Amino acid sequence: MILLIADSGSTTTDWAVVSDTYTRHIKTTGINPVHQDDTTIDCIIAQGLCPQVDNISPTHIYFYGAGCVGGATNMRLLDILHRHFQQAHIMIESDLLGAARSLCKYDRGIAAILGTGCNSCYYDGSKIIANIPPLGYILGDEGSGASLGKAFLRALLRNELGNELLKEFYTAHDTDYHKLITRIYREPSANRFLASLSPFIASHLDNVAVHRVVTETFATFFDNHIMRYDYINTPLHLTGSIAYYYKHIIDEVAQRKGVEIGTITRTPIEGLITYHTSKT
Repeated sequence: MILLIADSGSTTTDWAVVSDTYTRHIKTTGINPVHQDDTTIDCIIAQGLCPQVDNISPTHIYFYGAGCVGGATNMRLLDILHRHFQQAHIMIESDLLGAARSLCKYDRGIAAILGTGCNSCYYDGSKIIANIPPLGYILGDEGSGASLGKAFLRALLRNELGNELLKEFYTAHDTDYHKLITRIYREPSANRFLASLSPFIASHLDNVAVHRVVTETFATFFDNHIMRYDYINTPLHLTGSIAYYYKHIIDEVAQRKGVEIGTITRTPIEGLITYHTSKT
């Protein structure tokens, strides 16, 4: 039996080829059937994935992806994968279910993704039984990279973080007030741009005001998402770059809110390998 497991976002897809004797990790461009047409997706698989798997013929493919919400969307991706892997049994599910299976395996738990965006669910050990809509970076996505960037810039540009930090930020990003406003409101992918500010924010957490902005952002994430599940009796597990690199602040906020923190991982792929190999 050879498994091909994928965890896909809009930017990057993490693949793992797993057999009884080895595991091989592969990265390709992200696949999102909501935002990409069939030709684009087929090209990513044909030119990005297939040359890296050589002559391997997976027996089972487990694909977890952003935008894989069921119905015709999943069927499009299923048809494309079948063109390249005709003998494989293929399962396509959402990235949120992938995160829950990666983090919780067969136990119940609250699972959350904190990356560029945010999503969360209550998982009963088999399926998702509750989900607070994330609403995207304009209306929601509290705790995400985009929300951190938005909260930081709001405080920075309103001079709540001091002139020295404002000057340092402008220099580091070769920008000014008018360029920032243009970048956010007139150019595409504002959410990714806002999330890209995370390394600068993380490097200034010793600044009390910056620390406060970050802490308040995660507190809002707990209030609007996690504490609307049965958090008293259920641990919270998280995955994603924001969860991983800010885990010490997340732990602080969780302790204050009375939420038990379980596993925090950078990506779901290792947990998915464990989930599917223990299952098979």
